Amino acid sequence: FFSCLRMRLVTLTFVERCCTLAAVVSRQRISMSTPPSPSYEARLRNPASFIEEVNTQYEGLHRAFEEQFWGTKMALKDGSYTVDALTKAKGEMEAFLASKEKLAQTRGYLARSDLSEAERATLAIFERTFGCYIMESEAALALREKCTAIEGTLEDARNKMRLGAVLDGAFVELSSVGLRSKMRVDGSEATRKACWEGLRSIGEFVTANGFVELVRARNAMARELGYEDFYDYKVTQAEGFGKGALFGMLDTLEQGTRPLMEEARANLAAAKGEAALLAYNSAYMMAGSVTQKLDPYFPFEHAVEQWGRSFAALGISYEGASMRLDLLDRKGKYSNGFCHWPQPAWVKADGSFQPTVTHPTPLA
Repeated sequence: FFSCLRMRLVTLTFVERCCTLAAVVSRQRISMSTPPSPSYEARLRNPASFIEEVNTQYEGLHRAFEEQFWGTKMALKDGSYTVDALTKAKGEMEAFLASKEKLAQTRGYLARSDLSEAERATLAIFERTFGCYIMESEAALALREKCTAIEGTLEDARNKMRLGAVLDGAFVELSSVGLRSKMRVDGSEATRKACWEGLRSIGEFVTANGFVELVRARNAMARELGYEDFYDYKVTQAEGFGKGALFGMLDTLEQGTRPLMEEARANLAAAKGEAALLAYNSAYMMAGSVTQKLDPYFPFEHAVEQWGRSFAALGISYEGASMRLDLLDRKGKYSNGFCHWPQPAWVKADGSFQPTVTHPTPLA
């Protein structure tokens, strides 16, 4: 549990942070590769124009990456969604975020005394984001590109993996979501164990298809940049302190809650037998008939309606936002739940509001 918690704490990318926090104020696109015209240089003297420029360019790159992310993760049949296109879109977005020129311009504006409070806050976010993506080392840049390529190949292989369990002597193809569900509700211990073994096969598969190489490349990149390893790099970039400080916090939490965990396991064993502590039995023994009894009161076909009614009762307004929901399990679909925002919400220069678009898939 605590290993998972440690990983969860650093999963929010700076792409999402910049996109969520920065105030996007324009739609105009200007190529940074063309020589600046006098009018362009005049516009750059206005901080609002620079903020507009950066946010507009980033918005397009972010949206292109997120559309590819959704299409490939959801295994959509549209031929425009490919691992190569996803890798390309991610590379273009990260190249933009790693612009030394834009970092220098940002710091130039931050040195001015005539900024509004909102402009200074937005420029500070720019500085933080560009600083996180810029790599002075050519070796580190090459390793980052290598990591991206390995990630794409590994994800593609994982999506095509034949996953399932041997049930009643025959192999039954099931996703990781289906395997976990059976482990929670199936009354047969043999079935639960078979599903657990099916889930464990994912580890063997990914280690044989590039995961080890990815860890090596990520760690090598981080060390090239002066960090202990990739995890230390991610924690430091996201939180402002290293993994040593984070582990100290989590170790305190784990040690403080360990007696509760040990007591709960002892109570479960006393009530259900020692076999209840086995990995493929614990969830079923703790839920058991309760889950089955609750299911009729929470039918899947009413999930979206109940979700919307609950949010409305809490006074949450969507302000014109839209959601692209994908709630169903199917072959080839990414089996971890996530929620991304391909279109961030922001206020334009003319004061009008741009609603967000969100892509949630709750399969975790």
